[in-house]
Amino acid sequence: MNKMKNLILSCLSMMLCMTISAQTVSFVPNWKKGDKVSFNYEKKETKKSGDETSIITASLVINLTVVNKDANGYTLNASFANPKQSGSDKMAAALFKIYDEITFDYKLDATGKLIGLADSAKVIAVMKEIYKKISKDDPMVSLGLGLMGGGAQDIYLTGLLDEIVLIHSLNGITLEPNKTVEVKKEISTSFGFNIPASYNYTLESAKGTIANVKCSSNLTNEDIMPAFIDFGIQIASSMMNNLSALFQNEEDKEKVDMNTIIQQQRDEFEKKYKESFDLKITDTFNYALDSSSKWLNSLSGTSTISGKAENNDVNVVTEIKITKK
Repeated sequence: MNKMKNLILSCLSMMLCMTISAQTVSFVPNWKKGDKVSFNYEKKETKKSGDETSIITASLVINLTVVNKDANGYTLNASFANPKQSGSDKMAAALFKIYDEITFDYKLDATGKLIGLADSAKVIAVMKEIYKKISKDDPMVSLGLGLMGGGAQDIYLTGLLDEIVLIHSLNGITLEPNKTVEVKKEISTSFGFNIPASYNYTLESAKGTIANVKCSSNLTNEDIMPAFIDFGIQIASSMMNNLSALFQNEEDKEKVDMNTIIQQQRDEFEKKYKESFDLKITDTFNYALDSSSKWLNSLSGTSTISGKAENNDVNVVTEIKITKK
C-alpha cells in the first residue's frame, strides 16, 4: 500500500514539475501607484578605429517610481544618482553630468510597453538649462552643441531613454520554453542614431519566480545604411541652418533652396556610404526577470559594431550590466 502511495506521489510530483517547466511566462505588469524600484547600471564601451582605441566606462543608479496607473497604462518617474563616467571622450563625459540634475516622467501602455516621454518639451527645456551650465565649464561642449543645434537635443533626448528601454524590454511579451519570439524594436548605437531591428527572445529556464531569457539581434550593412544616412543628414542640415543664420541676411536666405541642398547631401551620403562602409551589429543579452513582480532582476550582455568605416577597421564593443538593488 505504501509503495503504491509513494508511486502515486512520485507521479504527481513529476507531472507538477513538467507543468512548471512547460508553462508560459507573461511579462505584463500589474504594478500599483507608489511602487518603487532601483537599479545599478554599468556600461563599458571599447572603441577601436584603425590604430586608435578608446574606452569609456559609465555607471549610475536608476530610481523608478510608479506615479500613475489607469486603463491606458502607467506613468513612471525616473531619477538618477551617483553618475560617473571616465574615458577619452571629454564631451561625452561632460554631457553625462546631466544625470546629476535630470528627472523625467515616461509612459508605458497597459501591457508595460514603452511609449515615450510624458512631456518631451518640458524635458528639452530642462536639458537646455543643464547644457548651458555644462557649456560654461567646457567651451568645446558649447561649440559642439551650438553647431548641432536641435539635432543635438534630439540625439541626447533619445539617449536619455536608453537605459529605460533595456529595463522594460520584455514588458508585454509572453514566452514559452525554448520557443523564440520575434519583436520589432530599435537598436540605440554609440554613434547617436537608432536603427530598426528584429530582436529574438527565447525563454531558456524558469526557476521559482525568476525567468531567464536570452535575446539576440543581427544587422547587416543594408539594414544600417538608411538610418546612418538619415542621421548624417540630420546633423549636416542642422549645422547648415545654424551657420546660415549666422552668415546670411534675409535676402540671401530666400535664394537658398534648402530642400535641393539636403537632397544633394543625401545622394552624396548614400554614395559615400556604399563605397566606404561595411558594418554589422550583433546584440546578445541575458535577462533574469521576476515573473511575479514583473520587474527586471538583472541584465548582462554586449552590443558589437564591427566592419569598415571609411577604409578603417571599426570595432565597438559595449558591455552592459543592470542589477536590481
